[in-house]
Amino acid sequence: MKFIGSHKREEIAYFVGIGGIGVSALAQWYQSEGWEVFGSDAARSIVTDELKKRGIRVHIGGQTGKWVPKGASLLIYSAAVAKDHPERRRAARLSIRQLSYAEALGELTKRYKTIAIAGAHGKSTTTAMVSLMLIGAGFDPTVIVGTRVKEFGGTNFRRGKSEWLVIEADEYHHSFLEYRPYAAIVTNIDREHLEYYKSFSNIKKAFKKFIRHVEPGGFIAANGDDAALTSLKLAAPAKVIWYHSRGGASKKLKSVLRVPGAHNLSNALACNKLGKLLGINAAVRLKALANFRGTWRRFEFKGTFRGARVYDDYGHHPTEVRATLAGARDCFPKSRIICVFQPHHSDRLRLLFNEFIGSFNDADRIILVETYKVKGREGKDDPGRNAKALAAGLSGRTQITTYASNHQSALRLLRREVKKGDIVLCMGAGDIWKISQQLLKI
Repeated sequence: MKFIGSHKREEIAYFVGIGGIGVSALAQWYQSEGWEVFGSDAARSIVTDELKKRGIRVHIGGQTGKWVPKGASLLIYSAAVAKDHPERRRAARLSIRQLSYAEALGELTKRYKTIAIAGAHGKSTTTAMVSLMLIGAGFDPTVIVGTRVKEFGGTNFRRGKSEWLVIEADEYHHSFLEYRPYAAIVTNIDREHLEYYKSFSNIKKAFKKFIRHVEPGGFIAANGDDAALTSLKLAAPAKVIWYHSRGGASKKLKSVLRVPGAHNLSNALACNKLGKLLGINAAVRLKALANFRGTWRRFEFKGTFRGARVYDDYGHHPTEVRATLAGARDCFPKSRIICVFQPHHSDRLRLLFNEFIGSFNDADRIILVETYKVKGREGKDDPGRNAKALAAGLSGRTQITTYASNHQSALRLLRREVKKGDIVLCMGAGDIWKISQQLLKI
């Protein structure tokens, strides 16, 4: 297997959608290789600010194409960027090679000894767990992950010096089918990205294809507790090894984990199984997982407001909402949990509306913020299955639910409601994190 060394190049790479959590990590890899890196994004964010601090030139705002340098030899774009985007059109006129994020990352996976973490839920946390375990075991991996990791200096990228690469393998737009890993974890399969896949059957087919892309002689650690995954007849050139929540490993890990919830125990079991297959000593595996304190926007403690603890979480799918709230309830069995939830794009809410209705059982109070609109991914708004309708549907249950048309409305409700001892949990993949940030500044 060819390994990409630390050679230096005097070439220019341009990234469209550089503020994306995956694209930004790949941009840092190119920078670490000696490429001059430029990029653009529609809006400023924590991620773009971090890239600028690292010396990457980022243009924010109207993307007209004028920022793509004439001397660029490569343009990499996120999955959301269409072929007629001005910057892609300019690249075509200048005969600049173009790759999607998945294609570019796929090239890396063929040249490193790659471990890919796939699944509908738990990818980022499991990728972080695996990376920290490998670091502790002396593997010194390069890492591309879909969250910011404290141990990586608060970024989503780590440059290692070995042949090992750990990546988060997203199934959106069949991205993970571009990858050729040596080993993989599959955490679960769920009805996610239905606006793209159209059916659960198509999602399952995609995962079966991904599993067949793992190298002969490699292995796949698969979740034996996941009914959808175990129902597949997995045929692969690599060996499939199942992990389960029953047994001694589960009890031992549960006793040392610092991150709450059955979902995090499952993530830890995946990491532990992979480590065992790689020959990592049991004590090293256990130490890495015992020291794991979580990642950015995964039940992340942000501070206190009037004696209430405020958390931020990325959960935006019914399964994730349910799991995070259950974990919060396990941590704080006697506290009142106020969940501030922002649905992430209209199609997901419409297609999974009934599942969302049953996902908030562990919350005592719900504030439902207007849906976060995702440019290029919005279908028709369904009045019967939008944020207002979800708030109305949840109000018919035991919890008190209020619809908030915007952040300020949600903040006013929180100011009136929050008491000492409460748990405030802001959830969603959009800009809901700004509410916890603003609340703690009040």
